[in-house]
Amino acid sequence: MTKPVTVRFQGPGGAVTLSVTEVGQNKIEYTVRSGNGQAKGGASGQGRGCVTAIRENGSGTSCGGAGRTRPSPQPDAVVIQASTGPDATALLHVVSP
Repeated sequence: MTKPVTVRFQGPGGAVTLSVTEVGQNKIEYTVRSGNGQAKGGASGQGRGCVTAIRENGSGTSCGGAGRTRPSPQPDAVVIQASTGPDATALLHVVSP
């Protein structure tokens, strides 16, 4: 993926819209809308990343250094990880229970 894209799927509390708003060399930005909530995250620079967990009662995002492993499934949550790869790529992983 080299341009913005929107993906819709069912989450624990209903419909979820994941919009990747910017993609570039060592960069990815995204917005997640679920129910009446919204979360944003992104990564800029090698080895950086954000993880957003979407649950029925809300969501939370944590950003910082990114490991090389994909997120693990969590009970009753969809987990989204956006990170930069070792070869200047932007990576997006969506993991459901």
